[in-house]
Amino acid sequence: MNPYPKFAAMIATSTVVMFGLMYLNTYALDHVFFSETRAYMALVMGATMAIIMLAFMLGMYRNAKANLGIFAGSAVVFALALSGSCAVRPRWKTCRGCAP
Repeated sequence: MNPYPKFAAMIATSTVVMFGLMYLNTYALDHVFFSETRAYMALVMGATMAIIMLAFMLGMYRNAKANLGIFAGSAVVFALALSGSCAVRPRWKTCRGCAP
């Protein structure tokens, strides 16, 4: 049985849940709206989690090419999400939450 689809589903589910959990600190229901910054940060956390979890569970995942692909893909997602976020490239008109 191929364990990689289950790993991908676990990472995707966790990323979506983390995105939703970031809305728990809103004061009122009418303050809940889509946030590009939260989406980028969920992708950063999901990519980081994929790297950490795969590193800890390498014994369960024996396909070296697939493992290297997951590590490389996660690093690319991390870099792209971080470069598109307000943390690296502030766009003051669209990223008001980044302004101190």
